[in-house]
Amino acid sequence: MTLDEANAELCRHRDLALTAYAHRLLAQGADIHGEQFRADLSKYATELEAWRSKAMEGLRQFVQAMMERPGATLH
Repeated sequence: MTLDEANAELCRHRDLALTAYAHRLLAQGADIHGEQFRADLSKYATELEAWRSKAMEGLRQFVQAMMERPGATLH
């Protein structure tokens, strides 16, 4: 798997999680046009993006370590 493929997979999971969260908010009666719905969704989207960015940075570091030391492992 390439870093681009890993990023695409992380983006897919991020988007699925955000969609599931939006559905849960709506099922709880949130107003899709309401400010609170947008604020909650935006906050969660920011958290998910931070998760994706951190995961990608870890993968980049791992790839770099593997290039420098072929026996490197994830930690």
